[in-house]
Amino acid sequence: MKWYSMLGLAVSASGQVTLSAQVLPDSPWFDGHFPKDPILPGIAQLEMAFDAVRMCGKRNLAVSGFKRVRFKQIIRPSQKLKIIATPRKSERASYTFRILVEDELACNGVLFVKDLDADNMKEETMAKTDLKDLTVHIAKIMIEELKLEDVTPETFDPEIDLVDEVGIDSMDLATVALVLQDEYGIRIDEDDYISLTTINRIAEYVRGKL
Repeated sequence: MKWYSMLGLAVSASGQVTLSAQVLPDSPWFDGHFPKDPILPGIAQLEMAFDAVRMCGKRNLAVSGFKRVRFKQIIRPSQKLKIIATPRKSERASYTFRILVEDELACNGVLFVKDLDADNMKEETMAKTDLKDLTVHIAKIMIEELKLEDVTPETFDPEIDLVDEVGIDSMDLATVALVLQDEYGIRIDEDDYISLTTINRIAEYVRGKL
């Protein structure tokens, strides 16, 4: 059972979302908050802020967090609300939101969302990552970053010992690790450097992190 009635939904050219709604007097929220003095709990208000963002598009979104949330006044049964969510330019997938009751601020804060479809697609793509292609790409990064000569990504032996046979030292490996972290969005622990002695081992390590 939906506990509020949507009166309108509008999206501006800048992406600002405005949801107009009315809290239903028989909302189950009021059974616990509170039978003799019904008020809309904060968690319900945050859900409305997320609904405003979720309903404005076709993306499969989920809440990833809130911050700086402030509750300014009590919301009662049957009151009409206006929920305004504005995309933040400073940080992707986040919105500042305000909930107004009779044009007075009842709640505000910052909402963070994540696109589940995009995340699933990324996971599927990473899962299908071919180890050979990954090996060639890592070899390319290593050649470019360390200015290795007389070798190409395709001819770089993925089983050659990078320390004993190529002469790569710990600083070189740290440089490559930083690039790989940025490239693939992973974390490479310094304690793992000692095991990353060949291109194949690095590729397997990166794919495991993905």
